[in-house]
Amino acid sequence: LCTLAAWLLVDGNAASAFTAAVAVLIIACPCALGLATPTALMVGTGRGAQLGMIIRGPEVLESTRRVDTIVLDKTGTVTTGKLQPAGITTTSAIDEASAWRLVGALEAASEHPVARAIAAEATSRQEAQLPAVDEFVNHEGLGVQGTVEGRAVVVGRPALLESAGISLPPELAAAIDEAQAQGQTAVAAAVDGVAVAVLAVSDTVKPGAEEAITRLRALGLRPILLTGDNQRAAAAVASQVGISDVVAEVLPAEKAEEIERLQAEGAVVAMAGDGVNDAPALALADLGIAMGTGTDVAIEASDLTIVNGDLRRVPDAISLSRATLRTIKQNLGWAFGYNVAAIPLAAAGLLDPMIAGLAMALSSVSVVANALRLRRFNPSR
Repeated sequence: LCTLAAWLLVDGNAASAFTAAVAVLIIACPCALGLATPTALMVGTGRGAQLGMIIRGPEVLESTRRVDTIVLDKTGTVTTGKLQPAGITTTSAIDEASAWRLVGALEAASEHPVARAIAAEATSRQEAQLPAVDEFVNHEGLGVQGTVEGRAVVVGRPALLESAGISLPPELAAAIDEAQAQGQTAVAAAVDGVAVAVLAVSDTVKPGAEEAITRLRALGLRPILLTGDNQRAAAAVASQVGISDVVAEVLPAEKAEEIERLQAEGAVVAMAGDGVNDAPALALADLGIAMGTGTDVAIEASDLTIVNGDLRRVPDAISLSRATLRTIKQNLGWAFGYNVAAIPLAAAGLLDPMIAGLAMALSSVSVVANALRLRRFNPSR
């Protein structure tokens, strides 16, 4: 309208005025601007899905750009989470078969990975089903207790037994020290108020975990290993994958507190985890990354989901998200630049409407073509 009025006032030629006004209208058509963001998002998220990474929304892209710290849960994220019993030590107060039966029955009522490993081993050793559990109580992050065959059984961290006034005899304390020195997780068991056994379980680092940590560092992220496991077992895993910062013996509720502490220090935090107890931390983190092999609760609380649980896909996802955000900015820059440069030319009567239409179409095509480059995204191994 301004162009039309200006030409009519200055030139008085209605044909020239309408020609310039139409050319401005065509150039100003926001097709390229409208296509800039959704095309890049669609192609980027589609490529992520092909690679086994689910990106929930556009706000995730901004988070990946700013994140500078990544907190990694140990079991199921850095390690396979497929725990295997590594041995049992008992006192003279109980035989090994009875220890497996009583402890296995109690652990079968728990969902913790350590409990599932012990329960599976106990089941394989029994000819009959494990006995039922009464009065089951789960002490979050510490262990469990209940009544099995009329006997009070407590299984968990040594701290849980100590809180119940149960002390460990020297042979069991030595067994715990030996298991932890080998990077294993050790749990103590008490029957009728007396510590009678220590069970050790071992886990293995995921293939490619060390490579993933190296690539995360290359992306400018500081990795931190966060676990409820003992300090020595956590340090053993951290040394295998190249992580120097370890926060161990953290209760489930304290994981979210650790995220808050890092954020209070000014860090922009990503959290990668797979368990139910990781969900609050995943939701609180600036970028939550869930392993698709984990629980539905963790997946629902996350921003990014790694479908196959491969830790190497975490730096892949961050790289793809950053590439998608970069493409969006390129598209918007081109679309704005095209309008800024061409509208004055159209208003001055230097662009024929046919040429303006061709330029507008080419602008939209260029935006789409730039977005389609993301289809070729192939993270370096």
